[in-house]
Amino acid sequence: KSIEDSGYPYLHAQVDPYRYERQLRVFHEIVEFKKLGVAYEDSADGRTYAAIDVVEKLANERGFEIIRCYTQSDITDTSLAEQSVVDCFSQLADKADAIYVTVQGGVSSRSIPRLVNIANEKKIPTFSQSGSEEVKNGFFVSLSQAGFKYVGEFHASTFAKVFNGARPNQLDQMFQEPAKIAINLKTSEIIGFDPPMVLLGAAD
Repeated sequence: KSIEDSGYPYLHAQVDPYRYERQLRVFHEIVEFKKLGVAYEDSADGRTYAAIDVVEKLANERGFEIIRCYTQSDITDTSLAEQSVVDCFSQLADKADAIYVTVQGGVSSRSIPRLVNIANEKKIPTFSQSGSEEVKNGFFVSLSQAGFKYVGEFHASTFAKVFNGARPNQLDQMFQEPAKIAINLKTSEIIGFDPPMVLLGAAD
C-alpha cells in the first residue's frame, strides 16, 4: 500500500525505496562521470528493474548524460539475453565513461566475465546494481550488504515484536543498510583508478 504500510494486517514487508538512488549518488561521487551507460530492456518491467526513473532524476540533478542501450531480458533463451547485454556493453564502452550494470536476465555468471573484459579493456568503471557478489566476479564497485548481519537483526526484531502482540503492518518497514562499499582492487588497478583512503575505509 505504501512505504509505511503493507496494506494487510498480517503482512510486513522490508522496504528500502532509496537504495538505487544511494547507489548512483555514491557511484557519481567516486567516478564523477559525465556520460553514464545503462543497458536495459525497454519495457515497463525492464525500466523498473533498471530503476530508470531514478537514473533520469539523478541525471537531471547532477548534469550527466544517459547513454542508453536496449537489451532482451524477459525471454526464454538466456544465451540470447546474455549476448544482447554483451553487445550493449561493446557499444556503451565506446560512448560512455561509466556503466551502471542493471539487474536483468542477460547479466549472469556466464556473461559477467565477458562484460568485465569489455569494460576493463576500455578502462570504463562499472557499478553493479545487484551487489558485492558481482564485484567479486570483476565489476568495479557496488554497495555491500555487509554479510546479512544488519538485515538479519532488522527481521529478528520484527519477529520478536509480532510474537509479543504487535500487528505486522503497524511495524516500521523502512530498512537502510549501513553505508558499506564493495570494491574490486584488481579491476581498480586495470582501469587506472587509485582509490582514496576514505573509500577503502568504507569498504566491507
